Amino acid sequence: MTHRTAGWYRVLELSGVYELCQRALGGRAARDRFVREFVRPEPGVRILDVGCGAGSLLDHLPRSVEYVGYDLNPRYIAAARERYGDRGRFFQARVGDPLPLEHGAFDLVVAKAILHHLDDQEADQLIATARLQLRPGGALVTIDPVFHESQSLVARALISRDRGRSVRTPEGYRQLVTAHFESLEDHLLTDQLIVPYSHFVQRALR
Repeated sequence: MTHRTAGWYRVLELSGVYELCQRALGGRAARDRFVREFVRPEPGVRILDVGCGAGSLLDHLPRSVEYVGYDLNPRYIAAARERYGDRGRFFQARVGDPLPLEHGAFDLVVAKAILHHLDDQEADQLIATARLQLRPGGALVTIDPVFHESQSLVARALISRDRGRSVRTPEGYRQLVTAHFESLEDHLLTDQLIVPYSHFVQRALR
């Protein structure tokens, strides 16, 4: 994964520190909007959360969903298991690892703030695997920081310092997803956080 880990970036590998930073920036309200407007989970659906972190997406999902999450960081997975218990299944894996999951088993695959940590080959592998995991009619939903033409200088400066080294333009993200999905809706958001920032959301149907 292509992300920064040296210096002060290292402390963000601790789930508690990461969550505090997210909350300070308005991340809880942003997650709630992301789920409500773009993930759109119905009660009882099966959700695979790729790069789930400490599982905080569960705070915004109906309690009846069947949730599976995986992440590379063992500290995040330990925190998720401790906090959520049997509300979800959590395991450690990296993009490209064989997953102990049957194909076509999920209604939704969510990749929240993960594509910008991956090079093109890794991102392509994630999206191809997501398509295999989805049932017909299921959806892949992604959100990532984005560079775009009308972006403020402050937003661009903040995003350029993100841990992820593969922040793309809207077209760059679209090309990754449309290589595997034909039906795609996308949205450019500039009001998700309390600081100037830009996010790109994609919702692709299998």
